[in-house]
Amino acid sequence: MFDCISFLHSETSRPITSGQVSDATLKSGKYDPENLVNSDFYIVGSADAFRPVPITAYAKENLFYMQAFTIFHYRKGSFTRRQNFRSFLILYTLTGTGRVEYGGRAAELHPGDGILIDCRKPHYYEAAEDWKVAVFHFQGPLAEHYAEEYEKMGQQYFHEEATGRFVRYLEQILEIYDSPQLHRDLRASHAIDGMLLYLVVQASKVAIQKQDVPRFVQQAMKYIEENFTQSISLDSLAELTQTNKFHLAKEFKHYTGFSPNDYLIWVRIHQAKLLLKTTTLPAVKIAHAVGIHDINNFNYLFKKRVGATPIQFRKNGDYI
Repeated sequence: MFDCISFLHSETSRPITSGQVSDATLKSGKYDPENLVNSDFYIVGSADAFRPVPITAYAKENLFYMQAFTIFHYRKGSFTRRQNFRSFLILYTLTGTGRVEYGGRAAELHPGDGILIDCRKPHYYEAAEDWKVAVFHFQGPLAEHYAEEYEKMGQQYFHEEATGRFVRYLEQILEIYDSPQLHRDLRASHAIDGMLLYLVVQASKVAIQKQDVPRFVQQAMKYIEENFTQSISLDSLAELTQTNKFHLAKEFKHYTGFSPNDYLIWVRIHQAKLLLKTTTLPAVKIAHAVGIHDINNFNYLFKKRVGATPIQFRKNGDYI
C-alpha cells in the first residue's frame, strides 16, 4: 500500500502539543496556521507525511484539492480536538484502534474503518491503543455538498478492506500529486471527486439495506439492472411488480433517490463506462449494447452524467 509514493518520515522524541509549536516550525509550513489556532492536540509516535503540494489559485477557487496527507503512527493517548477549520477530513484505520467523537456520536475505528468529517464542526479523535491511521485533508467548492449528502445517509462511518476501491482512489490521488504532469490539478480534482462519490454511493447502499426497502422496489431495481438493454417503461414495471405505477414511482424515488427512468439511464451509462474502458468497441456500438439506440441521445446523456463525452472518457486514463 502506497509503495510507490515518497513520504517524509519524522518521529517524536517527546510529546508534541498544540501549545508547544515553535515559530520556526510555523514558518516551515508544517502546520496550517488556521488548523493550529483551532486545534488542541497531543501527539506521540511517528508520521509519514506526503510532501506539501503547491496548489494554484484556480484550483482553490474551482476544484477539489488535497490540503495534506499523512500516515500517523500514533502511540496510545495521542489525540486531536478541533473545530472551525475550513477543511474536510477522512480518517482511515490501517492497524490498531482509534476512537472518534463527531456529530454527537462516538465510535471506535478498527482496521478498515473510516469516517468523513467536516472540520468546521467539533470533532475529536484519539489513539485508544497504538493506532496507524491515514489522515486525508481536502477542500473544494462541492466538498460541503458531498459531506452533507454523506451524512444524510446516516452513515458517519464506513468499512472497506485496504484492497478496496477507497484505498486505490487514495493511491491514485497521491500518484497524481507525486510527479509533475499536465493538468495535474484537474486530474487530482477528478480523482477526489470520484472517491467522494464512491463513498456517498456506498453509504446510500447501506442506508437502503437498513431502511428495509419494500419488496416491489427491490424487484423493480433488480429487473432494471438485469434487463437494461431492453425497453423498460413505468407501466411495464408496475405490471411486473403488481403495483400502482404512481405509488411505485413515488416509493422508488424515496428509497433510491432516482425515478425509475433515471435509474435505468444511470445503469446504462455505468455499463457504457465499463465497455469504454475494457473494450475497443466504437461508441455507436456501445450505445446499442446498453439499450440506447440514438447515438446523439447517448452522447448527450453520457456527457450530462459523466462530464465528458464517451471519447474523452475513454482517452482519460485516470478513471477507476
